[in-house]
Amino acid sequence: MRITDYLNEKIIRIAGGLSEFGGNQETDRLIFINDKRRLLEDKLKEYDIWYQGDSDELLNFYTVQTNIGYNYEPIYNRNKRSYFWSISSTENDVKRTHSGQPRNIVDTLVSLIGRPEVAAGMKDNKIQQADATLKAVLKENKFWETYTFEQMPMTLVEGWGCYKIDWDTDISKYPIITYYRAKDVDFIYSKKRLRGIIFKDYFTDGKSRNYLITETRAVVKGNLYIYTEVFRMSDEDIQPMTADQVALVEGLENVQLEPVIIKDFNKFLAVPCVFYKDLVNNDGYGRSIYTGKIDLFDDLDQCLSQSANTVRRSTPVEYFNTDFLERDKNNLPIMPKVYDRKYTSFQGGRTIDGVQNTTQPVQVTQPQLQFNEYSVEAQNILLQIISGLMSPATMGIDVAKKDNADAQREKEKITIFTRNVLIEAETENILKPLFNQVLEAVQLMKDSQSTCDDYSISIKYSEFADDSFENKLQKLGEAYVKGTISTDMYLDKLYGDTLSTTERDREMKYLKEREEKDTNPFDEVNGKGDAPLAEDDEFDMGDEKPGFKGVDAGE
Repeated sequence: MRITDYLNEKIIRIAGGLSEFGGNQETDRLIFINDKRRLLEDKLKEYDIWYQGDSDELLNFYTVQTNIGYNYEPIYNRNKRSYFWSISSTENDVKRTHSGQPRNIVDTLVSLIGRPEVAAGMKDNKIQQADATLKAVLKENKFWETYTFEQMPMTLVEGWGCYKIDWDTDISKYPIITYYRAKDVDFIYSKKRLRGIIFKDYFTDGKSRNYLITETRAVVKGNLYIYTEVFRMSDEDIQPMTADQVALVEGLENVQLEPVIIKDFNKFLAVPCVFYKDLVNNDGYGRSIYTGKIDLFDDLDQCLSQSANTVRRSTPVEYFNTDFLERDKNNLPIMPKVYDRKYTSFQGGRTIDGVQNTTQPVQVTQPQLQFNEYSVEAQNILLQIISGLMSPATMGIDVAKKDNADAQREKEKITIFTRNVLIEAETENILKPLFNQVLEAVQLMKDSQSTCDDYSISIKYSEFADDSFENKLQKLGEAYVKGTISTDMYLDKLYGDTLSTTERDREMKYLKEREEKDTNPFDEVNGKGDAPLAEDDEFDMGDEKPGFKGVDAGE
């Protein structure tokens, strides 16, 4: 049995034999496609290689694809055979230059989104307890490292992934959060509803034998069913193993093949990660931001490689008259070194054989080549790549240094729009459901049951293109003086979480004292700034009588 056959059978079984058929349009698309699933897996590999950004890995991938991979889909992959990386893989003396922009784009987006502030609570008095529990779970799992370096970039690159919530009391007293990349998770949808999730793990024993462990989670009639299966792998074929066979494999003896049922629990303890829907593969999988960009990535590398080879070809060419070179013991001319070249011969001198020289000992030629055209073309290609995704200013292209923060923000509208879409998807579809299920998993670990409480999860991302501290101090100061924001909000907006508890308390105390002082109408007149005048205090009016200056008080 092939892995694809097993997965298809599992999907049909859970989805009840229903499929989302796209009609004649889908039929026409599949005419020249032999294996739709394999084609999808090849695209994932291609996206991962481009994100990795290593020229040797790129060359190796396209060498394998040109000689082997594209033969499985010879008609569908006709265009890819003409890629620069595919054609150049058949040649040896080619200097290939990779731009690194595919990784730069993804890493820049992830950095711009940043890490949010998270809080959890319930509608009753359990707010502090739930919040502390969630933060403890996230810290134990080093969640924000997974979020920054795995989930965010790989969801952008591959199009989808999935968080899985599990527990193992031998490892941790808290639930375990694991991120599965696109190749290791399959979704089962029916009528656009998620019906099941299949997780794939791989294991190799001490004898280099490979095993596939699948865990299927399905919600049926309000109950969560978890099935675990183990297969022996041989190339693309898998053979199912019984519980007795699994128990004999060192490292797999603790795998439980008995199904687990969590009653009255209608969640998967897993959350799919998808930013953009894929309208071509409309079966729950997401779309990579590299979709439609690979052709341009290849063009950019071709342009840079041509520029690099042009530089190499423009190197001065030197023609040596061997009559003027030193000889070795075999009377053969000794060619000069690449660097540190020294010559003593000159026109009119004598050769090594004593013959008078009438020509130049060394002649130098250098072609005139247009390097600027490659730079302009490379920038134009890069602008096409980031079109609709990021603003040029975000990538450092054509940014005027004299622009202020508002002008920069105006230039980066496209980046802001993309960031907002990603934040909304991450907040509503991924993090909030995930954190809610994490707290429910804590309850399951304690009581073996969950009340399916709706925890109030708050997720707040920082503003993009935030002003400098000086600008914030000026703008927030004006708002604070006018009384439009509270002291707490003023400190939060100005300092964020950069202050320690002691420093924050000290600042709060100082601002409160200043606020009380500024609201005292007697401070300026009294000149003391600490207390109003006593009842027996008098104003020092000098010799003048009370009244308006220059006007007789008696009038």
